[in-house]
Amino acid sequence: MLQEYDYRHEDSTLLSNIDLYKIFNNYRVNKYIIGILLALKKTHLSEYKVLEAGCGNGDKTRMFTELRVKPKNCYGIDINEKAISLCQELSPSSMNFQVGSVLDMPYENKQFDIVLCSGLFSAVGGEPNIKKTSEEISRVMADDGVMFVIDINENFHNIYGTNKAVLDKNFTHFNSQNGELESLLKKEFKNVHHMHIFSADSYRVGEQAADVSKLSFIDSELDKGFEGSAYSMWVFNKR
Repeated sequence: MLQEYDYRHEDSTLLSNIDLYKIFNNYRVNKYIIGILLALKKTHLSEYKVLEAGCGNGDKTRMFTELRVKPKNCYGIDINEKAISLCQELSPSSMNFQVGSVLDMPYENKQFDIVLCSGLFSAVGGEPNIKKTSEEISRVMADDGVMFVIDINENFHNIYGTNKAVLDKNFTHFNSQNGELESLLKKEFKNVHHMHIFSADSYRVGEQAADVSKLSFIDSELDKGFEGSAYSMWVFNKR
């Protein structure tokens, strides 16, 4: 069963430290996405079409408009009506967001050059739905397209094991050391890269949020693998 998310924070009018760490997380995601696209020589972003499957509030989709992807070529789909309402409120009107299931997407074959999935595979509800989702993404993705998957890894329960609200969601996590996600997607995709991205607990000192001056140090430590990271990024090409 597809998970429903709570978007009360994104709908809040109050600025908080949560916003700072969310932006910092997005920075870490964005710097790796840009680096991978450069390495793969996929740099003609003004010509590309982008899909975020399970787009949430659309913040990562909007990031691509800052990299020269035209808003009209940005698409997002999410099963949560609240999430799509937020996308439409926060995004340029020419961007394309709609309520729908990633198990049966209303897009033409081989339409997208870049597909982004953030927290999607952990939430779709087990192996059959993971494989069905990967088939749908493969169908709508161009043959020379690239898929970025941001999701929880083997450190997730060690880091969030005392957070009942998180554990009650019963997310699937993927062991990045033994190729678990790669194996689940191997019929449709081949893995190109993997890297650890972020962990919210890295931004806390005891019960307090880390000072903003510590973020550059945390960034460096995460890059070196010295900080435990509960989220990884996997990069895939189609077979």
